[in-house]
Amino acid sequence: MKRIKNSLKITAILCVFFFLLSCTLGDSDKSSVILIVTRIIGQSVEGNDADYLASDVADDDPAPPIIVFTNPVIAILEVKFKNPEPLLPGTSYKTSVMIDRYTVTYTSPRGDPVPAAFEGRLAVVCEVDASVSLEILAVRAEAKEVPPLSTIGGGNLEAVAEIRFIGHDLEGNGVEATGYLTIYFANWADT
Repeated sequence: MKRIKNSLKITAILCVFFFLLSCTLGDSDKSSVILIVTRIIGQSVEGNDADYLASDVADDDPAPPIIVFTNPVIAILEVKFKNPEPLLPGTSYKTSVMIDRYTVTYTSPRGDPVPAAFEGRLAVVCEVDASVSLEILAVRAEAKEVPPLSTIGGGNLEAVAEIRFIGHDLEGNGVEATGYLTIYFANWADT
């Protein structure tokens, strides 16, 4: 009798485990669509649209204290079918993509220290053969208040931001895309 109870407990635990495992988002290879980062638009020092970002950081000893700002960028994303053959009788709503988060990770071409990576949340739906423009943060204000950005002084730092967009199609299959943006950190206000 004790063995039967233990067997039933183990069976119940395994059933719950496999149920929870099946509830996670599927593999991105299973989705019939792909997410594409078409362009990431930053700003030049003058405030014009650019394919890079000029991020202003304060000098080491500002007097009076300077307020630091975030640096948003515009990301343009598209959803396309992996197999562009026409579907009959048309596309399904399940092929739309829900983009629910993004991550920003910095690297330096010169091996310099870079700001810490971070993650942001989104709730955007993109239809197949359509594009969506998102305003996201490329540099947080908090990153400018700690090294290495708080200690730039009169120098500069070049970094590449890897921006990964993560979501799923409405059938539950994972979808993601990655874009890159060069960022030039310096005390631009004083130059």
